[in-house]
Amino acid sequence: MNIESLRILILLSSLLLISCGGASTSVADSNPNGVSPSTTPEPNNSAESQDSTEEPTADSEAAELQLLQEQFRLAIIASSEGRGLEAYILPDSDDYNRIPQDPSNPITAEKVLLGQMLFHDTAFSIAGRAGNEYSGTWSCATCHNSQAGFKPGVPQGIGEGGQGYGANGALRTLLSQFDPLASSEAADFPDIQPIAVPSVLNSGYQNVKLWDGELGNPIGGSVNSTVGDEQLLTADTLRAENSRFLAGLETQAVAGIPFHRMVMEQSTLESTPGYAEFWPSAFGANSLDYRQDAALAIAAFERTLLANEAPFQRWLRGERDQLNTEEIHGGILFFGKAGCTNCHQGPALSSDVFATEAELFFNIGFADFNLNDPRIHGTNDAKSLGRGGFTQDSAYHYHFKIPQLYNLNDAPFYGHGSSFRSIRDVLVYKNVAIPQNFAAAGNLSEDFVPLGLTEEEIDALTSFLTNALRDPNLARYEPRDVPSGSCVTVDPLTVESDWRCEHLSN
Repeated sequence: MNIESLRILILLSSLLLISCGGASTSVADSNPNGVSPSTTPEPNNSAESQDSTEEPTADSEAAELQLLQEQFRLAIIASSEGRGLEAYILPDSDDYNRIPQDPSNPITAEKVLLGQMLFHDTAFSIAGRAGNEYSGTWSCATCHNSQAGFKPGVPQGIGEGGQGYGANGALRTLLSQFDPLASSEAADFPDIQPIAVPSVLNSGYQNVKLWDGELGNPIGGSVNSTVGDEQLLTADTLRAENSRFLAGLETQAVAGIPFHRMVMEQSTLESTPGYAEFWPSAFGANSLDYRQDAALAIAAFERTLLANEAPFQRWLRGERDQLNTEEIHGGILFFGKAGCTNCHQGPALSSDVFATEAELFFNIGFADFNLNDPRIHGTNDAKSLGRGGFTQDSAYHYHFKIPQLYNLNDAPFYGHGSSFRSIRDVLVYKNVAIPQNFAAAGNLSEDFVPLGLTEEEIDALTSFLTNALRDPNLARYEPRDVPSGSCVTVDPLTVESDWRCEHLSN
């Protein structure tokens, strides 16, 4: 018998002893009048004796909880491939040595601070199609805001062409002056995303980015190493930036600056108040490529966006009072019967840093954007084929990159097509395992099978995903102001009363 089995046996024995009210009394002790054990006792017809149901004692409840905690711990260890609880612990956001990073972009405090400002500053959105009227009305954080778990608060992200914001971006809408069906080169074509915007929370744990993994080509990287140059380095697309041989976050940032109609070149960075002071400390006196360095700072900041204050993270660090009984039951299911860790691994519950292509992309039949939804604009395109649409490998048609699982409920849109509105709906879908998108049914991933969960188990798993994995303090990553003096994150045309713009009216 191994040590862990012995621990469980001892706990079970303790629980049995407590629930029986103690079994250590002798026959003599239990028969103080010397009545033989074989003697039939006088019947006791009192109400107390008629009620055979005993209320659980505090000791028995504590022992039961302790046993449940131990079952949870062992389930986590069993799924960790020998690495123990540490396999799922997120580092502190300033523990740079433990945060996954691109060797070409070592994380420093100076880069992180600069990146935080660039990420949230609307001053750089000056390359819009519609002229100066809408300049300065979006930033990286418009579609990756802390209140929405670093996703948009709407099913489809909108940069230029959007207005409004709300508490978590949920009030952002498309301006009528923009035409989502116009040519992508037209002046009135908005910056709308053709697929749901993934969260950048805990995003450093995957080396390629976007749902199809098309961005990211680090030296020594394996995921895109077999993709032909025609697909990997396609001219006049985001993929052309893969020629820089950077990891996914860095490539996404450098490609995203012009794609999202922002300018971060020497002239703008030197002329924008405040940034002349930040730049030398992060990159030295000179820079050969200001846009790339701005992107490296943004990526360094993004790598520190970690949900390390979530109750589950605190539980892993020893704070055993952080989860309630239902959440623990849900956690046991997550790491056990429900098979969630067949796909969701590592500290981000996405995938391990060195995951292979087969471990990163799965086809579980999710639908594309619902074009009948008034909040969805444009058309579905080649992105609908997922990984296979990028690599031209039909075996990966409808395979999409596995997402991280923290703070999911902060923006209730799930899947590459925002086709679900609640965590529980996703779980019910996976429990039944009938694809939404029947076009994807031909090569579903082998793990997409019915789970056999009861309604009660689905409730418990929902509780674990909703509450145990929610960091309540992501606002710590959002600055109160930015060096340019512009609005932080949001659209100044419609939210002057928001604290992010309130200084403009003072």
